[in-house]
Amino acid sequence: MSGRILIDQQQLAAVANGDLKFLSRLDKRGLIPAVNETAPEFAQRLERLENALQELEKNLQQSVDYEPAPGIMISGKNRIPRPIINEALRLTGELYDVQPDWVPGFFANEKNGALWGGCALSDPASNLTLFIIRKIFRRQQKFLVYDRRELTAHELTHAAHQHVDEWLFEEYFAYQTARSKLRRFFGSCFIGKYDALLFLLPILLLPVVQMLNILGIILLPMWIFWVAAAIYPIYLLRRCWYIALIMRKARSFLLRNHVQKPDAVLFRMTVQEIQSLAAGVMPQGNDLRWQLINQRLEEGAKTL
Repeated sequence: MSGRILIDQQQLAAVANGDLKFLSRLDKRGLIPAVNETAPEFAQRLERLENALQELEKNLQQSVDYEPAPGIMISGKNRIPRPIINEALRLTGELYDVQPDWVPGFFANEKNGALWGGCALSDPASNLTLFIIRKIFRRQQKFLVYDRRELTAHELTHAAHQHVDEWLFEEYFAYQTARSKLRRFFGSCFIGKYDALLFLLPILLLPVVQMLNILGIILLPMWIFWVAAAIYPIYLLRRCWYIALIMRKARSFLLRNHVQKPDAVLFRMTVQEIQSLAAGVMPQGNDLRWQLINQRLEEGAKTL
């Protein structure tokens, strides 16, 4: 194995002992304790991640092409240059005071779908996360609706937020990296496993229903079909509105309580905690994650 990539044994000991000063530095790098995760458990997770990062580097050095997941190929020569990563890290730092500079990023080796922009891969066992973006972004900032900085920051946001286990607002946080207000609002549309399918299903069924009507097999007025087809899109739109409303109320509550970086605090909270803030009640906690959150809350109080 080569030298450390992320953290050494002395630093792991500091994590296991609950050194809040060092933990705060890790927190800013997107290494955030999970809900109810203890300091020793967090240290063990970081050690697994360090080992996985070293193993990845070893494989990249030994092979021209390496397959981190079935059908996905990466190579060291296609690693995303640091200046491109840094432009995305500046954005995640501004939004959430988090810069996950340890996440490996690569340009895709193989040809991808015409509309594909990028994706992230995560291994729950080792805690390793890496991301891949379209090769064309090596030489240009824009491709169709995609922006290189936005796409890279989007994947880095997911990497930093993955252990908060915060499903309802996960895509909301990731899509706040977008320049477009519409993308920031509608980014929360497809957060469930079947959301995209149920959204597209009426479009796919339309020719089938029309053919059945023509053949007289099913005599269904088309307006009934269109009403039924609109139900799920309306539900998705309402959920986007609800998510934006809850986040706005929670952010306003934190600002009224003089929290300097409210979105950075929300980024580290659970669904229930954010909903509590939106209702005007400050949630409480005493686990390792909350010790770091309380530091941020106290920073605002000190400025009064």
